[in-house]
Amino acid sequence: MIDYLWLFILGGVSIVSLVFFLMTLSRDVFLVKKLRKKKQILGLNFALLFITLTSLGLIAYLFVLLRDQIELLQ
Repeated sequence: MIDYLWLFILGGVSIVSLVFFLMTLSRDVFLVKKLRKKKQILGLNFALLFITLTSLGLIAYLFVLLRDQIELLQ
Protein backbone atom coordinates (compact mmCIF):
# COMPACT_ATOMS: atom_id res chain seq x y z
CA MET A 1 0.00 0.00 0.00
CA ILE A 2 2.88 2.37 0.75
CA ASP A 3 4.15 1.77 -2.79
CA TYR A 4 1.11 3.54 -4.17
CA LEU A 5 1.34 6.61 -1.92
CA TRP A 6 2.42 8.95 -4.75
CA LEU A 7 -0.52 7.79 -6.84
CA PHE A 8 -2.92 8.65 -4.03
CA ILE A 9 -1.31 12.05 -3.49
CA LEU A 10 -1.42 12.94 -7.19
CA GLY A 11 -4.99 11.69 -7.41
CA GLY A 12 -5.98 13.95 -4.53
CA VAL A 13 -4.25 16.96 -6.09
CA SER A 14 -5.95 16.21 -9.39
CA ILE A 15 -9.42 15.93 -7.87
CA VAL A 16 -9.03 19.10 -5.78
CA SER A 17 -7.76 21.19 -8.70
CA LEU A 18 -10.51 19.87 -10.99
CA VAL A 19 -13.18 20.79 -8.43
CA PHE A 20 -11.75 24.31 -8.03
CA PHE A 21 -11.56 24.66 -11.82
CA LEU A 22 -15.21 23.72 -12.24
CA MET A 23 -16.36 25.90 -9.34
CA THR A 24 -14.56 29.03 -10.46
CA LEU A 25 -14.98 28.73 -14.22
CA SER A 26 -18.70 29.52 -14.35
CA ARG A 27 -18.35 32.48 -11.96
CA ASP A 28 -15.43 33.96 -13.86
CA VAL A 29 -17.06 33.53 -17.26
CA PHE A 30 -20.11 35.35 -15.90
CA LEU A 31 -17.92 38.19 -14.60
CA VAL A 32 -16.07 38.50 -17.89
CA LYS A 33 -19.27 38.65 -19.94
CA LYS A 34 -21.55 40.77 -17.76
CA LEU A 35 -19.16 43.06 -15.95
CA ARG A 36 -16.59 43.27 -18.74
CA LYS A 37 -13.78 42.23 -16.46
CA LYS A 38 -10.35 41.37 -17.81
CA LYS A 39 -9.91 37.92 -19.28
CA GLN A 40 -6.80 37.55 -17.17
CA ILE A 41 -9.03 36.04 -14.47
CA LEU A 42 -9.50 32.97 -16.65
CA GLY A 43 -5.76 32.30 -16.57
CA LEU A 44 -6.01 30.87 -13.06
CA ASN A 45 -8.82 28.57 -14.15
CA PHE A 46 -6.85 27.13 -17.01
CA ALA A 47 -3.79 26.79 -14.78
CA LEU A 48 -5.92 24.58 -12.51
CA LEU A 49 -7.01 22.56 -15.55
CA PHE A 50 -3.37 22.19 -16.59
CA ILE A 51 -2.47 20.98 -13.08
CA THR A 52 -5.29 18.43 -13.25
CA LEU A 53 -4.22 17.07 -16.62
CA THR A 54 -0.56 16.96 -15.59
CA SER A 55 -1.42 15.09 -12.39
CA LEU A 56 -3.51 12.56 -14.29
CA GLY A 57 -0.67 12.01 -16.75
CA LEU A 58 1.80 11.53 -13.91
CA ILE A 59 -0.54 9.06 -12.22
CA ALA A 60 -0.65 6.90 -15.33
CA TYR A 61 3.11 7.13 -15.84
CA LEU A 62 3.97 6.34 -12.21
CA PHE A 63 1.52 3.46 -12.10
CA VAL A 64 3.18 1.82 -15.11
CA LEU A 65 6.66 2.36 -13.64
CA LEU A 66 5.65 1.04 -10.25
CA ARG A 67 3.97 -2.01 -11.71
CA ASP A 68 7.12 -2.83 -13.71
CA GLN A 69 9.32 -2.46 -10.61
CA ILE A 70 7.07 -4.72 -8.56
CA GLU A 71 7.18 -7.34 -11.33
CA LEU A 72 10.99 -7.18 -11.34
CA LEU A 73 11.16 -7.79 -7.59
CA GLN A 74 8.97 -10.87 -7.71
